[in-house]
Amino acid sequence: MAQPAERGQFGARRRKEQVAFLVVKFLRLYLGFREIATEFNAHSAAGTLASAGLFPKVAVLAQGLGFDLKELAHALFRNGQSQPAEGLKGREALDSMKNTLERRFLDSSIGTGFHLLLILQESLYQLERYSPELSMEKEEIERVMELSRADRAPAARAPARAPARAPAARRPAAHPSPADPAEMDSLYALDEISARMSADAADLVQGVMKRCEDLLEATARVIRRFGTSANENEILVLNLLRNRALVEAVYGEGAAETILSELCSGKGPRGRTGVEKAIAFVKARCGNVSGLGPAAGASPGA
Repeated sequence: MAQPAERGQFGARRRKEQVAFLVVKFLRLYLGFREIATEFNAHSAAGTLASAGLFPKVAVLAQGLGFDLKELAHALFRNGQSQPAEGLKGREALDSMKNTLERRFLDSSIGTGFHLLLILQESLYQLERYSPELSMEKEEIERVMELSRADRAPAARAPARAPARAPAARRPAAHPSPADPAEMDSLYALDEISARMSADAADLVQGVMKRCEDLLEATARVIRRFGTSANENEILVLNLLRNRALVEAVYGEGAAETILSELCSGKGPRGRTGVEKAIAFVKARCGNVSGLGPAAGASPGA
């Protein structure tokens, strides 16, 4: 049976792993969403959003990385450490409060982001599934209305021939004439409803997409601060070293060097650059530096 000290060490290492996985998984989700957003904006500008085929892509992102992130955030940030540590003063108290606020924000933003992705998924399904049918219905209504107008035209031009037609009372009640005013009013109403449903579906998708974009941008900024404040986390440093290309794809060129420098600042590892210091830090802590040369870096999709 594991002793309390061993359980404490295991728990501390498990938390380091969860922080590392949270950061890397978020970066992957962010980049995957940005690719979807690029396609979304292009199809939206072209008026082809209903046929863009984005629904399955969002579904994979939401039910894969989105779900994993939500579970990781709950495990990390809902473990009773939701209050600043007591008895601290000055800089320590400020750092504790900042860390607490960041934890609360990340738990909320990641959970909200997951549910927004699910809403976006269902909104895209409605748009891609029903908007084409509504367009076909609108075309059919317009065709029937045109036939009705054509049916009325001969009677308007030659009223003298009207008596030759069968009396209205003898026509079958179950088959009203296309020119019947009540029938035309019903078609006009269906046309308006179809147009409104299609417009509402498009507006909903646009609104949810914008909310997802804004929330992910804000979360990316907090994730960056949260990651660099993860003191003594060799597992996070190792994962960032292995995913330098991913870090730079999200935060820009040179970001990996800057972030690794911040993570390893004051830890004593030797090196001229942030990457060299990070490799020395990881080697000193866990010895696992295979494939982590200064020029190495995993692809964004790795």
